[in-house]
Amino acid sequence: MADVAGNDTLTELMIAKMLEDDMRQLQNARAAEAIQLGEALRASALAAGRIPTQIQPVPLWRSDQDVALQAFICEVVANKDAVLAQALQHAEEKNIVASLQYAQKLAAAEKKSALDAEFAKRLQQAIDNGEDETDMRDAESVLGQRAIEDIMAEDLNDKGKGKGKGKGTYIPPPPYSQAVAKKEDVLSNPYPICGICIEPFQATYSPAAAARSANSSSRLQFGTYLPCPKSHAYCISCLNGYIHSKIDPEGEGVGNPNMVVFPIRCPECPASEWPAGIPDHIAERVLAAKGLTLWHHQKLLDNLPRHYCPNPRCSALVQLDEDSDDPQAVCPSCASVICVPCRVVWHQDLTCEEYQALPLDDRNPEDQKALRLMKAENWRRCPKCSFIVELAHGCNHITCRCKAEFCFKCGSIWDIRNKRCSRVPSCDLWDENMLLEEREREREAQRARNQPARIAFPAGMGAPPAYVPAPLAPVRAQLHHLPARQRNTELSWMEDPDVLCVRHWFTANMINSLTCQYCLTKLTSLSDLRYHLAHVGHHNVYACCGRFFQREEDLARHLQATITRFQGHAYGYRRARQ
Repeated sequence: MADVAGNDTLTELMIAKMLEDDMRQLQNARAAEAIQLGEALRASALAAGRIPTQIQPVPLWRSDQDVALQAFICEVVANKDAVLAQALQHAEEKNIVASLQYAQKLAAAEKKSALDAEFAKRLQQAIDNGEDETDMRDAESVLGQRAIEDIMAEDLNDKGKGKGKGKGTYIPPPPYSQAVAKKEDVLSNPYPICGICIEPFQATYSPAAAARSANSSSRLQFGTYLPCPKSHAYCISCLNGYIHSKIDPEGEGVGNPNMVVFPIRCPECPASEWPAGIPDHIAERVLAAKGLTLWHHQKLLDNLPRHYCPNPRCSALVQLDEDSDDPQAVCPSCASVICVPCRVVWHQDLTCEEYQALPLDDRNPEDQKALRLMKAENWRRCPKCSFIVELAHGCNHITCRCKAEFCFKCGSIWDIRNKRCSRVPSCDLWDENMLLEEREREREAQRARNQPARIAFPAGMGAPPAYVPAPLAPVRAQLHHLPARQRNTELSWMEDPDVLCVRHWFTANMINSLTCQYCLTKLTSLSDLRYHLAHVGHHNVYACCGRFFQREEDLARHLQATITRFQGHAYGYRRARQ
């Protein structure tokens, strides 16, 4: 804003100067006309034989326009003087502001030096007395809040007064160019910066207690450091808001009973670096009384065992009394009767022992459907809460809604510290075949949905006989009699440039365009194309010697030819339509 105001002042000064120059030119032109008229009268007198003894300047007749012009000239000069005075005032105000900022910076540095000196003095005394200095981490824990307030409230202008009054040396303020030369010098601050709001704050042992005892609103906010590996710092407002967003997201003061909140992690540290989260003693120093009550209330809720309604249409959170003699409980949401020991919908006419002795597929018709669907869709149950989880994309490291972390491939608990599953040997973090299988299953489902409807024939009229293709025994027999090293069931040779024959037009089109030339399905990668060709069920696939063949007769013609590339036919593959 100061730069904009300065530019406006310079513009006004330039305009006023240009107007003043124009007015001066008009005045000079008027004076030149008067001199020219006097010279003309003198020449006329000499021509008439009269010699004028004294040539008086001939006053020109002043019109209203001349009077207005003179008034405008005076107004321009006055405006110019006003703009110049305003520019001088702005410059003086900038010098004053820069001086004040510099003085405040010096005062803050001097107060911090005094606080550090007192802290060092007390710390040295404790060391001399043989006291344990491990708990003396900050000034507040050593000096106390009262002593810190006395030091911070001390008037630095009182120093040197009394006996030596009036004999101090005047220290002029720094030049304006030195005060505002660098923005970093003006904004430099000895205080830590909050990692959320990026504002400086005053670090203290107990920010909540310091905020309650503060007697001035002009000071910086208080804050603290988290005991995380990188010791991230946050002011009390941001840390309070972050914790309340976890334990009371709705702001109703009742906690968050539907989710597991703890541990509340550092806003900046990954979970693997600091899994313990914010401890209780930090919350006691930061939260107010009401917030601390919510903290302990939510921690109590998280420590209670969590059970969900086994009704697949409900899945609401249910509180079960495991110590009660009654094995039944009622879901408050859907009113389903729940068997507490078995964690299922109540099994009528069966005891818990009889029910648990049944195979999983025979316990409930809906369970049978769910198990078949889980197997078909490759879903996994959470080992902690038994919630069904689907891997849509990403790695095998799964975090359930109950905060349990497990491996999607084998179901084992995830080792957070070592970043792998606890199974021995551990599973791979990425399972490309599983993702390719899921993608192929989606394509098959989409193809089934796009299939045209079957033609309904009238009653008494049977469907035409199905087309029976020619037998493929000769081709199967020839591929079957290839040596074991020359047969291939997974088409792994597609990624081997020494085997793949890219000069063959049908093979080259398939590899270069990543498109199945049998069904014209567009694939995403060479691995996706290989998996599709190895597991497709709605068309045939023919391959041999690093080439794909469009028709069976093309493959038969190739098998009857003499091949010298691999000293015979190799890498034969045939997949029949299912």
